[in-house]
Amino acid sequence: MKRTIFSLAGIILLVAAIRIPLLGIPFERDEGEYAYIAWRSGLGELPYRDWIDQKPPGVFWTYQLALNLPLEPVRAVHLMGLMFLAASACALFFLASHFLKWFWMLLAAVLFALLSADPLVEGTAANTELFMSLPLLLALVATLSAASENRRKIPLALLAGALTGMAIAFKQIAILDWPLLLFTHWLFAAGTARLRETLRFAAWSAAGAAAIWVLIVGWFALHHGLNEFIYNVFTHNLEYIQAIPWSARLHFCFETLATLSRSQMLIWFFSAAGLVALWVTKRTKMFLFLAGWLVASVAGASASGYFFPHYFQPLLPVLCLAAALGAEALEAANVWRSAPVWSRRVILVAALVSLPVAVVSPFVFVYSPREAVRKIYPASAFFPEMPDLGRRIAQITRPDDRVFIFGAEPEVLFYARRASATRYIFLFPLYGPYSDARKRQSETADEISAHRPAAALYLPNGLFFNPGSEQFFTGWSQAYLRENFRIDTYFLNDQANVVRLVPVVSDQPSPKLDDPQILGALLVRKSE
Repeated sequence: MKRTIFSLAGIILLVAAIRIPLLGIPFERDEGEYAYIAWRSGLGELPYRDWIDQKPPGVFWTYQLALNLPLEPVRAVHLMGLMFLAASACALFFLASHFLKWFWMLLAAVLFALLSADPLVEGTAANTELFMSLPLLLALVATLSAASENRRKIPLALLAGALTGMAIAFKQIAILDWPLLLFTHWLFAAGTARLRETLRFAAWSAAGAAAIWVLIVGWFALHHGLNEFIYNVFTHNLEYIQAIPWSARLHFCFETLATLSRSQMLIWFFSAAGLVALWVTKRTKMFLFLAGWLVASVAGASASGYFFPHYFQPLLPVLCLAAALGAEALEAANVWRSAPVWSRRVILVAALVSLPVAVVSPFVFVYSPREAVRKIYPASAFFPEMPDLGRRIAQITRPDDRVFIFGAEPEVLFYARRASATRYIFLFPLYGPYSDARKRQSETADEISAHRPAAALYLPNGLFFNPGSEQFFTGWSQAYLRENFRIDTYFLNDQANVVRLVPVVSDQPSPKLDDPQILGALLVRKSE
């Protein structure tokens, strides 16, 4: 018991030591949309009805809780992520206890603590994958306990289902883990009535998940936002995941895997070694469990077809567990049985942590928050400049003014504490091969005209112009901005390829939006 307590304390301290220096990293766009909707929800507005988003509501409610902490908002949100990650690493430690001895259990949790902060998987951001991991890991722990317990099977099944329902409330792909729970229960169920017990587990776990979603659906129905909730969270997402051709999917996948290999290549090797060792030693149940978990995680990462790096975060727990199994197997290899146990372990642990430590260390010890966000995201992203831009918008507008963003940077609305001129706080849902795209674009143009925004941000995203995307709104926006606004601040790349905000001086000519030298612009409404 003492060893377990000290292990958990060590895991929590390690997660804190890695992530506390990263708390101040500016929001990226997904964090910006969650923070904006959380802020507006605190003012009595409703996600999906008042602000369009495709994510389930769990992340908005978690952000809303974080924003009530007595900290600067960015740090508060990232602290909430730290707490979830620390709990997830502890959950992985307990999950590993079903398969590994203490030292290797601890190694699996330590690897997860390191890789979960890996900037190459955008692990510094408080995104849906980060929050989803905790209930999924706890659901697996509950499932393994239900399979081996003679008593408390029904409460554990209900708990596993409820936790899965909570995970789905963070991201829809978590539903793919429910079949994994059933498979896991069937694999490890004791006794001769495995199928019958698994069917009972399926029924009770489904009831647990349904209970969570009855509450969520009922809440939106009571607030007169059920139709918008269903369309944005489910219907539109089914259209979204069919929009990417297979050639583009493969390109995105290989590109992201090449990036992740810089920190995970040795983890992949040890994971493969762990799976091979399980197969060779005929530990079939453990092999099938890890293989099934890996398949479910890969399916979730592949669902949208975009293969963004943070989509691969749900693979980290299974990879870390398999890698620890691989290290355990390699420790017992005959080629170095004469070497002391401690020396073998030092070499194996050093090999496993070397690449993650090399990648994460500069972000913890060297880079400032702004330098860190520039290193994590491509040069075309404007996340480091958004806090300054938000302050500028707050200076040139009144608190009740609206702001129109032609782009995908809702974080600037949160920094400025200004409401959007349209429900589309980012424009991705308006662009794509959707049957009603023209209608929605026209409705959005009318909405913006009616709200008469006092300021506008022009930062077009390349994904708006994918083949097959309706461009009515692009032409309308450019004409609307030219007619009604003047440029206040524009974006340039300096000689070091770093974005600069350049204010317009009154006695100098203002650049035009179609000037190829400018990347984007903040505009203010012309005096009437």
